[in-house]
Amino acid sequence: PFKRFKNDFIGLEQGCYTCITSFTKGGKTQFTLYLLFEALMYILDYPDSADMKVFYFALEENDERILQRFESYLLKKLDKITISPRDLRSSDNDKPVSQEILDLLASEKYQMYIKAFEEHFVFSSVSNPTGIYKLCRTYAEETGKTYYKKIQVRNEFGEMEEKDGIFDHYIPNNPNEFKFIVCDHISLITSEKGMSIKESMDKLSKYFVELRNRYNFSPIVIQQQSTTNESNDSFKLKNIRPSGRGLADSTYIQRDVNQLLGLFSPYKFSIEEYMGYDIKLFKDKIRFLEVCNSRDGEVGGLVALYFDGATCTFRELPLPNDPAINRWYD
Repeated sequence: PFKRFKNDFIGLEQGCYTCITSFTKGGKTQFTLYLLFEALMYILDYPDSADMKVFYFALEENDERILQRFESYLLKKLDKITISPRDLRSSDNDKPVSQEILDLLASEKYQMYIKAFEEHFVFSSVSNPTGIYKLCRTYAEETGKTYYKKIQVRNEFGEMEEKDGIFDHYIPNNPNEFKFIVCDHISLITSEKGMSIKESMDKLSKYFVELRNRYNFSPIVIQQQSTTNESNDSFKLKNIRPSGRGLADSTYIQRDVNQLLGLFSPYKFSIEEYMGYDIKLFKDKIRFLEVCNSRDGEVGGLVALYFDGATCTFRELPLPNDPAINRWYD
């Protein structure tokens, strides 16, 4: 979705395991949903090019809240209307959602997208690693064929017979389907029996590696940065951007993923100017996306994004010395 940054981050891919990290309230969920919403809009525009199924394990928000985020995103994308999910719920007695908005969401145009969202997104209350793995593996086996290497074993009568052995390969019914798994966020999973939260997170990550390698799933893990990295000492040492070392509860996940993406908000640290951008003007409306780790390319790539958290919208900003940036400041 970011044309200038595509050499660093090409977007969502089949069989690619991604971790998205930031500090608290850094926009991790909104960024993940933005990527998925953009993908959904793309396949609706070009239905012959690809298909997608999203298994969303919303451990922090329920499916109704995610749907409301999608409705806010749609209103922005289709009609340039900015309204947050909270305002869609008429949470403020003095600011009930207008009938115009309700009519738009009920219209045939919007209902087409909302029904597509409900068709392509699967929400589950399963929260333990083994349960998540089984649900995703079952879907893969129902929508494709798994082949096993044959082995010779002796049956109960002492005769040799051929049986399925170890996994060999998998062929999906639809090779153009993108199978996403979203864990939001991974520190909130239910621990496996007898395991710590770290051990359970590591086990889930190993499951995601298997689902990626065997069935071409694209897992997306949302993971907080450790709160210790938000300390004054980190600020003094200029060690405030997200990193693999700063992943909360388990840093092992960075070894399993194809790419680790970090979102950074200078405004959170009261920084007035960053990388040439005027943070005093942008305030909380700017994020810096960084490729912290990547198996398929260089690391350290950084891009400034305009951030509208209310509508899950991210836009690539011009370079700070480009006169076009003044339009964004205005």
